[in-house]
Amino acid sequence: MMENKYEILNILPSSLNKKYRRLLLYTRISTLAMLNYYGRDGLSYQDIKDALNLKDGSLGPNLSWLKQKGYIRAENTIMDGKKVAVYYIEKEGIKVYSEVKLWLINILDLK
Repeated sequence: MMENKYEILNILPSSLNKKYRRLLLYTRISTLAMLNYYGRDGLSYQDIKDALNLKDGSLGPNLSWLKQKGYIRAENTIMDGKKVAVYYIEKEGIKVYSEVKLWLINILDLK
């Protein structure tokens, strides 16, 4: 069992695709996993932040990176009279999440 959420980064082979190395940050891969799970329902910024126990300074930049890469999208909606961003996983996000998940299952022998 990994002692901390960053330990996986120490065992990544140097040959691993650069795209995956950047995606394998706890916040990014966890966000994709959650959005993949909730699918069409999406999740609000606050839901993601609370579920992953993150600070704004960590979540915001990682959501921006995921959006920039085309893995997620954000849509603004009104909830309880407040403007709220709801995040959804895109097809490319599902694809890359599935590839990374399979790679992790194989490398960590979680079959």
